[in-house]
Amino acid sequence: MRDIRIRKMRNEDLPACTAILETWNMAPRPPSDDAPEPERTGIEVANGFVAEAEGRIVGTCSYIVHSADLAETASLAVDPACKGGGVGHLLQQARLDEMRERGIKTVRTETDRPETIRWYVEHFGYRVVGTNPKKHAFSLTDVNYWTVLELDLVET
Repeated sequence: MRDIRIRKMRNEDLPACTAILETWNMAPRPPSDDAPEPERTGIEVANGFVAEAEGRIVGTCSYIVHSADLAETASLAVDPACKGGGVGHLLQQARLDEMRERGIKTVRTETDRPETIRWYVEHFGYRVVGTNPKKHAFSLTDVNYWTVLELDLVET
């Protein structure tokens, strides 16, 4: 894939971002009887990025600021047709750069996909620090916990 452009997310991007997230079972959802406290109820547009290629959104990511020093990544997803083309790497780098600029020192990430865990460790220097139980079937439905990763933005 050529000519990938990373830019800040806008409100009008939400339907396309949600559609990409849905392909990975990671779309935000409102509370319900089945999931009274969902993993994600929305997307923080101000802390989000999109990847555009050939006039369409092909990837999305965002992050959540917990304190002046701590942030958490949220729902990095790439259109399956574009997987393996570097879109995810560009999105991740954009949000790490912005968090660094904001003075964030530590970034946490939760994922349930072994290949994604390896990717974060090998390409960005994360370390595995534990696990957290999932609140409901989100992302991989046959894995009931998140692997928690942490990245020191001061050292990288």
